[in-house]
Amino acid sequence: MTLIPNTNTAVSYAYTIMVGNKKIGTLQGFNPSANRQLDRVREIMNEVDDIVEIVPGRSEFTLTIEKLETYDASMMDALGYASFEDISQITDPIDIVEEIRGPVSKGSPKRTIVYQRVWIQNWAKTIREGTITITETVTAWPERIFRQKL
Repeated sequence: MTLIPNTNTAVSYAYTIMVGNKKIGTLQGFNPSANRQLDRVREIMNEVDDIVEIVPGRSEFTLTIEKLETYDASMMDALGYASFEDISQITDPIDIVEEIRGPVSKGSPKRTIVYQRVWIQNWAKTIREGTITITETVTAWPERIFRQKL
């Protein structure tokens, strides 16, 4: 088991990313992001202070996952799609769990975030001359995100 340093700053090796209670493996990047549209309500014929208010829209969530391809398992294998050939063949979403452990001296607190019904939106593989590794990248859209109570 990897020792977590006694700091307030979270470290990347304190993270575990799982699909179906299985660890995905060593990731190069796990990047959740949220975006929402904001609409300006403007007042007609007021050129100085024409914004009356800003109305927030719905949030859109995106996950970007990067993994080095290995001979044992590709990114899609790690996500549970063993017979992957094309993303159009994926007919079932997956759940992804992000878990972070804190230092033992602080009681090993654990934070768990669940990304439910995640759909793969994009898959890419990067092979570059001069680089000895092959990187796979998946962009996915979760339908729901919540923090799991422990």
